[in-house]
Amino acid sequence: MNENFYELKNNQAYYFTDEINRYYFTGLKTTDGNLIIKGNEKTLYIDSRYYSYAKEFLEGKCNVVLFKNYEEFFEALKNQGVDELFVDYTVMTVAEYEQILSHGFKVSDCTKELTGVKIVKSDKEIEYIQKACDIAFEAYQKTLPFIKEGVTEAYVRDVLEDNMKKLGASGTSFDTIVAFGKNAAVPHHETSDAKLENNQCILMDFGCKYKGYCSDITRMMFLGTPDDKFMTAYEAVLKANVTAEEKIEKGMTGIAADKIARDILDESGYKGLFTHSLGHGVGLYIHEFPRLSPKSGDTLENGMCFTVEPGVYLDGEFGIRIEDSLYMKNGKAVRFFRDDKNLTILK
Repeated sequence: MNENFYELKNNQAYYFTDEINRYYFTGLKTTDGNLIIKGNEKTLYIDSRYYSYAKEFLEGKCNVVLFKNYEEFFEALKNQGVDELFVDYTVMTVAEYEQILSHGFKVSDCTKELTGVKIVKSDKEIEYIQKACDIAFEAYQKTLPFIKEGVTEAYVRDVLEDNMKKLGASGTSFDTIVAFGKNAAVPHHETSDAKLENNQCILMDFGCKYKGYCSDITRMMFLGTPDDKFMTAYEAVLKANVTAEEKIEKGMTGIAADKIARDILDESGYKGLFTHSLGHGVGLYIHEFPRLSPKSGDTLENGMCFTVEPGVYLDGEFGIRIEDSLYMKNGKAVRFFRDDKNLTILK
């Protein structure tokens, strides 16, 4: 963790009310609570539902104070000489913001500082993401035998999500996408009751959470025998995926990383059909920094975790996306998934 994050003046403190920031800084998951970070000292103000558990769990790591009401809470901060609170604008509600102002505090945004802290993952965070990826992939393998002609997208989604939970996931990273045939040409298709027909592709974009950390993967299947048009497109997307993962290195910008895959698809005859960015960071949120896109100046460094997900989408016909989650280690991108990513043919 970047210790410079804590360097504020004596009259300033960080204030977090959302579950994910509280969890990141304390390791404790609760549905409510107010976390104050002042200097190198953390204090969690929490109500009676969690107080005893939190006090035991956080002993020696974080002060725990019984929360009674906001009048008393803000008065305690004033007694410590605090008159300015730094908050995460991306998650703070308008009501919370106005509440702080009404008690006489100045409010400042620390989103940039938070991004700088969270963008580089610790070994423990990478371990959790690896476990989330392992669960997702094993669940995918267990789901394949259930994919047969006549099943619906929603059925396949339900089987997959059930398998992830049985394997230890606390939930999904995002709304699972299962898309058959032409539905796969919509990058963020909403899983439906469409039935699988012979000689259709299947796109599955999914992930799960383990100890709060997300995985993200997209794999392609085909029921029957794919034609040359489909296979040519598939091989182009696979080449873009593999080449980008091999060439991404420490110090490269998101623009440069995106260009590797985009150039391959353009040169393969699919210019304009790769309609989204190459990738995004993953962690406690499914979309974090760094961004790998034509406009992203984010610089890739060791410890960063992100996706690589090139795609080709032919409206009314089919869509192909191949996505891995990766992390930077010793200057190179390392895959969390270990399969060969060849097209899975179902009979």
